[in-house]
Amino acid sequence: MKLLGSATSPYVRKLRVIALELDLPLDYAETAALEDPAALLAANPLGKVPALILGDGTALFDSPVIAAYLFSLAPAQTLMATNGMAHWAALTDEAVVDGILDAAIVLRFNLGQGVTSGMWVDRQYRAIDRGLEALAARICDGVGYTELATVIACDYLDLRWPDIDWRAHAVLKLLHERLATRPSLAATRPG
Repeated sequence: MKLLGSATSPYVRKLRVIALELDLPLDYAETAALEDPAALLAANPLGKVPALILGDGTALFDSPVIAAYLFSLAPAQTLMATNGMAHWAALTDEAVVDGILDAAIVLRFNLGQGVTSGMWVDRQYRAIDRGLEALAARICDGVGYTELATVIACDYLDLRWPDIDWRAHAVLKLLHERLATRPSLAATRPG
């Protein structure tokens, strides 16, 4: 399997963390999505990372799809419940994390175009704040997909939006302190 991605993409990082946690072999290829490289467009017509190319050439894209595929390769894994309400709760947690990341990335692209205020910008900040509050109420003391993805989201906010004080949520601060040095997270932390 070959993952096309960017080292600063939190969506890519989540997949790399899953592969490391599950001890799955995964080749990684740094891919500049904004340059529309042929390999990426062949794998994902939307031109977005991450994209996973399987051994037979089949391509999967979008991080939730790829995450589900990786989890399916390790049926005995314990990072994410595979059935029942715990499974649906984990997928909902994934959606909260992805929503925080989506909002942070929208803000980043807006900033690149000089858009730093207005209704749409304010809406993204509010979404991030609500998402962080929701995650603070949902994480547990163990190590699961929700906890790993939450640390990745917090790290991304530190990278791109250090003024967003996710540490104001004591639970998130403690979670980050507990897991940030975990080998899978340490190995994938962007520059």
